Amino acid sequence: MGLHGTLKKEQFGFSMPVHAPLYPSPPYEYRDATLMIFKYVTDGGLAARVVPEPVELSDPPTAGLVFASYLWSSLGPYNEVVLYQDAIYKGQLFQYATHLYVTTDVAMAAGREMGGYPKQIARIKFLRGPNLTAVMERPAGLRICSGTMRPEQKGSDEFPILLDYLTLRLIPSPQRETPPTVAELLPTRWSITSGEVWTGRGSCLFTGASELDPLHMIPVIRPLGCKLIRGTIRVDFNDRPQSDPL
Repeated sequence: MGLHGTLKKEQFGFSMPVHAPLYPSPPYEYRDATLMIFKYVTDGGLAARVVPEPVELSDPPTAGLVFASYLWSSLGPYNEVVLYQDAIYKGQLFQYATHLYVTTDVAMAAGREMGGYPKQIARIKFLRGPNLTAVMERPAGLRICSGTMRPEQKGSDEFPILLDYLTLRLIPSPQRETPPTVAELLPTRWSITSGEVWTGRGSCLFTGASELDPLHMIPVIRPLGCKLIRGTIRVDFNDRPQSDPL
């Protein structure tokens, strides 16, 4: 007879593999973070096709494309791209996370497993030049989106800046013809605790080069401005109302 395993449940780490966790438990802190945020009016008919039924789009329908660089974080350094839509759920305004991309497996696993963020791996670069420019490629060499801006005016430094996200967290069942093991709408909060805000001129672009990464389904109809935030971010366990199963 073979030996039984000796690893007890109370010895499990926070994430898989439980004997060598890929990522730690929250809170997560981000220092020297840079976020370029491009807001715009989008096509509501197209945008609604990727938002679950209980969630209402803002009126007019607006969205945002974010290019982020985290030089130091509890999950290690990485870059990120976020495409969100402004949405209302149970009377509260959220940023519904439509597409996310990161540059490391740690950031991808933590975001997908805990937060329900639909993160995938991509190549995200911040380019040197006279303006702030970032691009995302997936795979490397196939550009999906880009953004560029020139910080011109220092904005209000009223902190914290709260970013309330809503995600559709889905974990498929391993059994055939069985509903997902988890399917829920999940609110999470990112808090920018300190830093500085700049506004200026800029623009973002979706190339439409890939139907596998269809960010162009939330097209730019009219730009609403852009801003740059540099500072410190904190993400903790969800202390908001419980998630809602679908």
